[in-house]
Amino acid sequence: MKCNLPRRRRYHPNPRPLPYQALPFAALPPGQARAHCWHVPPLADRRQAYLLGREYAGHYLVFLQDNPGSADRFLLARIAEDVDFSAPGAASACWAGFFHLVEQVLTQSIAPLDVFDYIDRLNTYEASLQQILRQTPPET
Repeated sequence: MKCNLPRRRRYHPNPRPLPYQALPFAALPPGQARAHCWHVPPLADRRQAYLLGREYAGHYLVFLQDNPGSADRFLLARIAEDVDFSAPGAASACWAGFFHLVEQVLTQSIAPLDVFDYIDRLNTYEASLQQILRQTPPET
């Protein structure tokens, strides 16, 4: 069974950032307050499911490129939280394709990065920000 891949698109803010619900694998189930971040169609063919997962990863990565300051923090964690990792058959190939592409892109992008230096700088920045916030007098 051939699956229909989602239309490739950009997620540029226009003028406000698009919410993660614009991603083709996010859906708001009826009666739910929060969008489900891994809503995929049932597929019988493992290869097609893997390719669909890879395509979904592409949409996720383009969303991050187009919305670097997005308020949708921890989106990858929310996606992982909503994946049914125990799903049998082709469903497992879909999330495998997704995470494999994310890992490949991450591997390519970290090559020039000194990861531990980045962590140290991030920790220093956050500690300084906390100190500034504690010193700022409340507005009256």
